[in-house]
Amino acid sequence: MLIDPFPEIKCIHPIVIELPGFGDLKTSNVYALGSGPITLVDTAPKFPGSFEEMRKQLKKAGFDFPDVNRIIITHGHIDHFGLAAQITKAAGHSVECYIHEEDIWRISSSFMKGGMWSEDAQRFVDLVGMPPKDIERMRRRSAFFIHFCDPLDEVRAMHEGDEFSGDGYHLTVVHTPGHTPGSCCLYESHNRVLFSGDHIIKHITPNPFIEVHRSRLRDPGYQSLRAYNDSLAKVEQLDIDYVYSGHGGYIEELPALISGYRKHHNSRKDLIWKALKEHPRPVYNLVPDIFQSVPDSEVFLAVSEIFVHLEILMDEGRAELADPGPPAIYRAV
Repeated sequence: MLIDPFPEIKCIHPIVIELPGFGDLKTSNVYALGSGPITLVDTAPKFPGSFEEMRKQLKKAGFDFPDVNRIIITHGHIDHFGLAAQITKAAGHSVECYIHEEDIWRISSSFMKGGMWSEDAQRFVDLVGMPPKDIERMRRRSAFFIHFCDPLDEVRAMHEGDEFSGDGYHLTVVHTPGHTPGSCCLYESHNRVLFSGDHIIKHITPNPFIEVHRSRLRDPGYQSLRAYNDSLAKVEQLDIDYVYSGHGGYIEELPALISGYRKHHNSRKDLIWKALKEHPRPVYNLVPDIFQSVPDSEVFLAVSEIFVHLEILMDEGRAELADPGPPAIYRAV
């Protein structure tokens, strides 16, 4: 057992899929809601065996894919929508699929055809000073990811405050941008459960990814870490007994966890400022000072985390752009 068993709540059926070789995420959690027909919150990625494991656990709960009539995707990353197309086909009837309007493009066939790369992405890696070997590795990794998902073009846009109901559950959409601009949580009011996607995770600090595909954004001034912090404040206003996240175990002590997130981000921000105080440099060159060790596959995550904290430092007047580059050079103030 990778994680502790979830509390037994009628009409909420957790489905836990192992994620070997997928960093610290441990599991991909899917939630089947209702007593039939059912709604799925997220789907696992299209890993070998994950579809069969999903069916096995659904049957254990008394269901099968034909019982699915709705899929709600918390955000447009492959480990949350990868199996959706396959599930809708296996259902044998029309299945409504929902995702926030800001993330619709992420799951589209047009985005997949580009290998999840873009001119925006190239401009970003040049801006941060990423060397060619890491850029090429990142391009290959992006292209490889499309093997773990099928695109979804027939989807419905959901928005803040939208509601979904079924036998034994009532969901309200809470738009929580930060991890992605379209990330959402779903608040189940009957049992005071928050389905948090990647907004809140028990065993790791969620990463507010820098949005490299800037031309896709409705808000050109979007900052992921600032949006993430605002979203945490929004979630704190809800009456929550349990948080069921997209990865790992369930959460009971949400206030303490959020407090830990804030301490982490403030500490990371100060560490970046102190490193820049030593001498100005591009974002990529800050990585060794901020992280003890970074696997080759995680270099972009490290650069992303530094950049989103640097945006806040600049807003606070503690850092500034010394040379627009590329690569851009930043210095402490």
